[in-house]
Amino acid sequence: MKYILKERIGDPLLFCGRKQKMELLLNWVNMIPREMAKSRALLGRRKSGKSAMMQRLFNILWDQNGAVIPFYFEMQDHDQWLLDFVDAYYRTFVSQYLSFQTRTPLAPNNSPWTFEQLIRKATKMGDKLILEDINIFQKYLADEKIAQSMNWAFSAPGNFAGTHNAFVLVMIDEIQYMTKYIFWDRAHKVEGSNLPGAYHGLVESKIAPMLVSGSYIGWMVQMMREMFVGGRLKRTEISSKLTPAEGLEAVYRYADFYQLDLSDKVAITINQLTQSDPFYIASLLRSDWEQADFSSVEGVIRTLDYEIKNREGELFGTWSEYILSTVEEVNDRYAKQILLFLSKERHKECTRIEISDHLGGKLSNGELEAKLRVLEYGDLITKGVSNFRYSGIADDILDLIFRELYLEEIEQVKPDISKELHDKVAALKKDKKSLQGTLNELKGRLLELIIYRELNKYRQNGKPIADFRNRFRPISNQKYLKAMEPILIACSTSPFQRVWMNYSLSLPQTTVMELDVFAQGSDQKSCWALLFEIKNRDEKQSPTLIEAQGFVTKIEGVKQQLAELDKSIQFICPVYLSAKGFKTSVEEWLHEQGVLTADLESWENSN
Repeated sequence: MKYILKERIGDPLLFCGRKQKMELLLNWVNMIPREMAKSRALLGRRKSGKSAMMQRLFNILWDQNGAVIPFYFEMQDHDQWLLDFVDAYYRTFVSQYLSFQTRTPLAPNNSPWTFEQLIRKATKMGDKLILEDINIFQKYLADEKIAQSMNWAFSAPGNFAGTHNAFVLVMIDEIQYMTKYIFWDRAHKVEGSNLPGAYHGLVESKIAPMLVSGSYIGWMVQMMREMFVGGRLKRTEISSKLTPAEGLEAVYRYADFYQLDLSDKVAITINQLTQSDPFYIASLLRSDWEQADFSSVEGVIRTLDYEIKNREGELFGTWSEYILSTVEEVNDRYAKQILLFLSKERHKECTRIEISDHLGGKLSNGELEAKLRVLEYGDLITKGVSNFRYSGIADDILDLIFRELYLEEIEQVKPDISKELHDKVAALKKDKKSLQGTLNELKGRLLELIIYRELNKYRQNGKPIADFRNRFRPISNQKYLKAMEPILIACSTSPFQRVWMNYSLSLPQTTVMELDVFAQGSDQKSCWALLFEIKNRDEKQSPTLIEAQGFVTKIEGVKQQLAELDKSIQFICPVYLSAKGFKTSVEEWLHEQGVLTADLESWENSN
């Protein structure tokens, strides 16, 4: 897949997890050409993956070259004159629109094209409607007609979709910043606090629906309530946590990226201590601490303890933005006591009476409610099933940072973070399942992780896969065996330069297909690939013929993608690995299609 929009996550391989949410968004996008998609808002704290998901969605849609044209714009948290903002907004949209239509890559830093470049592109396309649209906007801009420029820019995606019989997905990342950082005047005196209200009608467009995001949930909810009344935006919550299996995958992926060799015990410990949070995992593994150590569980605890306390580190820095800005607004002992109390009781909801009792009844109902409202608005606590109940954020690391900041001040007790991390690991060991038992369970649910890690080790060593030809189930039909023999020989002697897990295979005019594990190699003249379909089921749920046919469709997709490299294809080696084997009829059909078959026993017994 081509990543035309440079993703903030960096190497595309670092995008992992979020499978259910991405499927939800892709299914939603598929409703846009049927004019059935209702605009959405992604709500989640900073570093919860919203930008990564939106940018990946842009690249998938651009690569598909289908009916929906993606437009992605990221709001900045610095002061801007409205006219400068709409100039950048309009040029970004037209740049991405023309990039999609002409299949032209965007700038490496995602900056929009100049008007001269836009006009040149539109002229080459022979699109007079776009040229006229650009001309009108430039006149408004030159005359400093602010309201007209804003309305023209904001309406452009819908207008382009309507005049070109197309569909546009309008993605605005961190839209809440529009209420604080955009000013009507050049001197930055008159704040455009109601600016998102300009989308009030546009958000209901069926040909150019919106997908917006916000990292300050309380701020976003209030903005939506005031400026997008009537439920115009459908809320979609984005958790900062992955599933345990996805979290373990993230640990291994980031470790490979940072060239860290983790034992399974260390990997599962990191996943548990970070609660499968990819930002925490990445921040820990890229620690700048001179004594950072990931060779043992003890080393992990010492490193995480340092990162939580480090005022210059990523973990503390990210949360301090939330904590300090909000606490300063209600800068008193009671707000800090509320935070500490609800954080300690974060796994249950507490009533206002319980909170008041904890404070010794020193605040009136009105004063307490006002403080709770500010803390909720700052995303430091959450409202429960009713307006009478509240709970802390279910985040262990946030709780540790809270107490590192305020516990000594409020209760004259200094927290021992190292001891608490040790206690958490000890409790995990005493649980019914040991660390190894938990790892085995997760690996059982994520069999592709085993294959991915093994292939990646061979990639790092620059060697072919050891004993490759002996890892497969017997091929009884000699005709099929003879046909696959050249591929077996070639794959046994060929190294791979890239290995992906859950690789998105996107081709023009097709839905996105996913390869469980995909390895690719090349030299100056040729390229080759190894792809896996992996099923981890019991004997009663072996792969069906329809599933086998779906894998063969993916093989054809890989052939199309490799053909775009302008190199000869030396071989494509497809492997269907079913942990407990196959039905005879399905396996024979796969062999007939040139697909090698393996089960867990055949694959691992060769090692």
